Amino acid sequence: MERISLKGKYISIAERNGRKSFGGSQEWYPGSVRQNVKGQGCGLIAAVDCALYISGVDSLNIEEYNSFVEQFLNERRLAGFCLREFQIRKYDNLIFSLGILPIQISKYLNKRMRILGSQKRFRWNGIHGHKDMYDKIKNMISADIPVIWALYSPGRRIKMYTGRESDGTFIDRQIYINNHYVTITGVLENKAEKSCHARMLEVSSWGKKYYIDFDEYLAYVTGSIVSRYCSNIMYFK
Repeated sequence: MERISLKGKYISIAERNGRKSFGGSQEWYPGSVRQNVKGQGCGLIAAVDCALYISGVDSLNIEEYNSFVEQFLNERRLAGFCLREFQIRKYDNLIFSLGILPIQISKYLNKRMRILGSQKRFRWNGIHGHKDMYDKIKNMISADIPVIWALYSPGRRIKMYTGRESDGTFIDRQIYINNHYVTITGVLENKAEKSCHARMLEVSSWGKKYYIDFDEYLAYVTGSIVSRYCSNIMYFK
């Protein structure tokens, strides 16, 4: 199995119970505070993790991590949307929830890119659909940039696996998701004929490491015009 990885160590947060996470987790924040981060904060967590990684931060404690989450929430405007928008777009009295929008994530990340002095910018890849998306993911990981990935398909769910890279074993624990952001941190390819999982993407979600089969992803979004745009990646160029 061939692997393309980020060059550095991915974000690890020391939780209060002593456990070391693999990226941040919205589960750390009760839904009644911090503007419903627990319920609808997966995009926020992905944005904060990506910003930390490209800034050279790979290890911090939970209190330090909380300060970056608060920084995101306290910024006055994200792409023209007041942060009050994040509070409104939550489950409350059966109001439909949208969570964080891609344009809010790109606005946050691009502000950090300007601080770092980079001319490159993050842009939502939705207009291009899924054409060349896999190659773009590989290119970004090879360039040491984590990939924020939105997973959405109306009425469907996609499976996340746990696994052992040492022997290429991926374990189905019946973990299904939809309407969720994850962060891609690696690409694993098995070019053997009739491979069961030929293209697996390593992702961070809820502070843990999982794997998603890219060919299962294509089947998950097939036929949905909405998914062509909404289920996509934050591209960096």
